[in-house]
Amino acid sequence: MRSTAVDTDSLRLLIVEDMEDDALLLVEHLRTGGLSFDWRHVDSAGGLREALSEGGWDIVLSDYSMPGFSGSRALEIVRERDPDVPFILISGAIGERAAVEAIKAGANDYVMKDNLARLLPTVDRELREARLRRQSRAAEQERSRLAAILEATPDLVAILDRGGSVRYLNRAGRGLLGLFDQSGDESLSLTDMFPERVVRRLTTEIFPYVRREGAWTGETALLHGEHSELPVSQVVLAHRDAGGRIEYLSTIARDISEHKRFEAELEHRASHDGLTDLPNRHFLIDRFTSALQRARRHGNYVAVLFLDLNNFKRVNDSLGHAAGDALLREVALRLKSCLRPNDTVARHGGDEFTLVVDDLSRAESALAVLSKLNTAFSTPVDIGEHEVYVTFSTGIALYPHDGDNVDDLLRHADTAMYRAKSSGSSQYRFYSPEMNARGQEFLLMEADLGRAIEQQEFCLYGQPQIEMRSGRVVGVEGLIRWRHPQRGMVPPTDFIPLLENSGMIIPVGEWVLREACRQHRSWRDAGFDSQRIAVNVSAVQFNDADFPGKIRRALREEAMQPQLLEFEITENVVMQDPVGATELLCELHALGVRTAIDDFGTGYSSLGYLKRFPLDVLKIDRTFVSDLDTDQGDAVIVEASISLAHKLGLEIVAEGVESARQLEFLRQHHCDLAQGFCLSHPLPEQDLQALFPRIWS
Repeated sequence: MRSTAVDTDSLRLLIVEDMEDDALLLVEHLRTGGLSFDWRHVDSAGGLREALSEGGWDIVLSDYSMPGFSGSRALEIVRERDPDVPFILISGAIGERAAVEAIKAGANDYVMKDNLARLLPTVDRELREARLRRQSRAAEQERSRLAAILEATPDLVAILDRGGSVRYLNRAGRGLLGLFDQSGDESLSLTDMFPERVVRRLTTEIFPYVRREGAWTGETALLHGEHSELPVSQVVLAHRDAGGRIEYLSTIARDISEHKRFEAELEHRASHDGLTDLPNRHFLIDRFTSALQRARRHGNYVAVLFLDLNNFKRVNDSLGHAAGDALLREVALRLKSCLRPNDTVARHGGDEFTLVVDDLSRAESALAVLSKLNTAFSTPVDIGEHEVYVTFSTGIALYPHDGDNVDDLLRHADTAMYRAKSSGSSQYRFYSPEMNARGQEFLLMEADLGRAIEQQEFCLYGQPQIEMRSGRVVGVEGLIRWRHPQRGMVPPTDFIPLLENSGMIIPVGEWVLREACRQHRSWRDAGFDSQRIAVNVSAVQFNDADFPGKIRRALREEAMQPQLLEFEITENVVMQDPVGATELLCELHALGVRTAIDDFGTGYSSLGYLKRFPLDVLKIDRTFVSDLDTDQGDAVIVEASISLAHKLGLEIVAEGVESARQLEFLRQHHCDLAQGFCLSHPLPEQDLQALFPRIWS
């Protein structure tokens, strides 16, 4: 019979009893006394062996006299399997002599059935003592194993008298100490084995502790030759005679120099960047924290500079990742050369570095560091056969002006770096509280953008593109606008970067595509079916695997001829992955849509790739058009761009035309199309169609 108590975490009790009622009586008595347990009842030798094979029993209660089976036999079977489990005889008729014999045979106690009041305290006592026996046996086994290991060890083993004088040193110990020409029984002192500071520690601290506690383990050092030390893990034991008095001491010392070297290497790896060997962010924070503590004590300044390499991705893409790694290593070396020993330069991640400049007497001293950086990177870095000029966007935060803790100062330097980056290449900015306010504004705006499509707050304006020969509107560039319910019309420069950084440019870009096709349908319904409409494509959209599929669906649903839809892509986007860009542009070409390179001349395109791209249009960037009537250099660039486009069989568009003189220059040099404020500002849909019949002279 088996019964399980409600509490499954209780003891396991095995009852050997031929009378089930007596077994139930024992169970009821123990439970009434507050003991919680699982139990099993057996009444034969076979049943007992089967139960013991399961293991895990905490205590056995056995009747003494049973028909065909006895408590003595049950005790033998139990002790064969488990010498530690408590075994208590429960009998109604066991005699004193039989009880004594049972105790000698290994029973722990006996309780008379007519005096069960002793049962619960007996069970409690035997369970405690069994637990202590197991713990003692485990400790003894552990000591035995340790002794066997120590006897067989190739490490230093020494025997010392009660005062600590050396009486024996093994061969391995003499080898570790460099005493190869001395025998093991030759008299040695502690000063022959250990450095002076370790000898003091042994005699004043370790030996007294061992005499009290019996053992000590820790790390010390051995003398190795005349001038060097060997780090060791050491055990010191006290050995006592039968009377408990200390007879002698022993010590075992293991060479851990390799472990220490490995430990130091692991610590270095954990705290340093694997590529540049600069401190990583975690080590930087430790050094930064210490620098702030010193600055608080002495009233000095601490500057933290956050540096981001400009155009590092271009090096990776054009020269390969190995070249990019080589560049980062050289940058790390030059940065370290600019700093003092107590300053810290760390690789923050990717192409970002952080400098902590300590112990500045004036805040303006941070500018001296910038000057050193400019000098260090005034010459190019040689990467194989290539020379690469390195520039940074730099953000600077100062303690105590910009924060009094590591997290705030790092965050503020990062904020200042992004402001510097948005200001152009090779810029630096000191942090100011207004930057945080602007950052909060961007966060709120980003949250509003998430609702803008659903609330139908976006609209698509169009800026006409005028054909120079006929003066007619032959195309329109679609430009997204955001009518914010509180802010009014938000400039695209404020929200387009947020769309790109958040990934929302994918759904918003698809909305622009569909809205452009929808507007074109309304033009066709009004009788204007030859004008093209162009939309801009961001880098995120360009890398969207479903971009061609979205174009096909929009064309099909709006029944639009593909040659009337044009996509404007900046040359920086296509040059991030020229091979992948060629594949996508060929796919767009197969769809029949037109593609234009926007902002031509401002990026890093290769004319070799440009020749192979399936393109239709080049758009001259407004920066060249704005000064072409006053800057001879810009005029030459515009003229050359027009000539290049025509020789490649491409249409050329000048954007940003703002004066009649610019327009006349473009007409004289046979530019195909022009757009700009001189001709028309971007207009909403309802005003745009009114310009289609107009002819510009």
